[in-house]
Amino acid sequence: MSDPASPAYGFTIGDYVGMEDIYKKPPIAIESQGFYFAAIVIGVERGWITREEGEQRILITLMSLKHFHRIKGFWYHLIDPATGKRAWNDSAEVSLSNASGATMILGALAAGEYFGGEIKRLAESLYAEMNWRWFTNPETNHPYIACFPEDLPANPPANITPDGLFGGWAAYSEHLFLYILAAGAPNPNFSTAAEPYYAMQTFPGRYKGEEFIMCTTGAAFTYQWTHAFIDFRNLRDRLNRNWFENSRHAAVAARQYAIDNADRIKGLGPNSWGMSACISPTTGYSGAYGSHPIGPGYQLLEDGTVAPYGALSFLPFTPKESVAALERMYQIPGLVGNYGLYDAYSYETKAKDGQPWIGKSYLGIDKGLVLLMFENHSTQLIWRLLHQNAHIQKGLQRLEFRHVTQ
Repeated sequence: MSDPASPAYGFTIGDYVGMEDIYKKPPIAIESQGFYFAAIVIGVERGWITREEGEQRILITLMSLKHFHRIKGFWYHLIDPATGKRAWNDSAEVSLSNASGATMILGALAAGEYFGGEIKRLAESLYAEMNWRWFTNPETNHPYIACFPEDLPANPPANITPDGLFGGWAAYSEHLFLYILAAGAPNPNFSTAAEPYYAMQTFPGRYKGEEFIMCTTGAAFTYQWTHAFIDFRNLRDRLNRNWFENSRHAAVAARQYAIDNADRIKGLGPNSWGMSACISPTTGYSGAYGSHPIGPGYQLLEDGTVAPYGALSFLPFTPKESVAALERMYQIPGLVGNYGLYDAYSYETKAKDGQPWIGKSYLGIDKGLVLLMFENHSTQLIWRLLHQNAHIQKGLQRLEFRHVTQ
């Protein structure tokens, strides 16, 4: 947002770009700002913008974040850019979100390490106000999923607390970063210890010789999200788990699943794989795309839709295979727009005359995952910045991660 009078001044509206016919007034996703901050750092480092430009953009956005409505230090997941208040009041997406705020903070902390000064001060002051203990279920030790602290939706979630907290990040998924930030929190009254991390449920997944702890939805991004910011290559926890290797096995399995189903689902194959949450040819957006293995009773949406970021964001784990997928995707008719690869394509659904359906939209989180993963694979920039942050170091230490040599 470039209007200084706007309450969302400095924010990137990184979601549903190109889909204004469906989403007339796209909201601001707080989590997208975390990728935006990291992208600015990368842009400065690579000479795409000046250091002064990057610093100013981040300062403006952090000041807007500081003035947004927060509860216990957390923001709503989606914000109306016109008002600075929560967006889409008839949707579950309007809830207060620990994962969205935490993703934003990761990017802000990386920017703070890069620029120092006022950016570092603002990022850490926002972080210090986030009450992670309040957002953790004292009975299960699992972080709650989200919170409706004000108006409840028409059909409120089951087992909602008097504070409006509900659900739980119970099993392994994309949310590993929550435990690190909660354990490393600057305010000791708001921080958690190792118990929530080790209370996380884990389920063994197996596919064609690949064995790993699976996310039950099978979506590629669940094995990528935390890794965009945290370098697990030489880290093991007290249970000897290496999350980098875990995601590598998941990547290999996802690619093999696409190969195995190429005859059943048109468009899948060795260079078209990594199904994940994305724009859908039938529903606008869907989180039901993924690959096996998946949890019992979970049903994948298999209509041939492939999200380019799925294979590409596995780059640190499968560099050769991800680059081959990138080269193939740039040959798909209509898949490349003004800002690179569009969000999704399908040779199975809504394809015509051999030409694929193209989800002509860009999502900030999808593009952000690719950018950060490519940079980390190339220079480890975002990884290095976050791992020099004292709070990230503290969080990893409290969760009993240790460095190992491979």
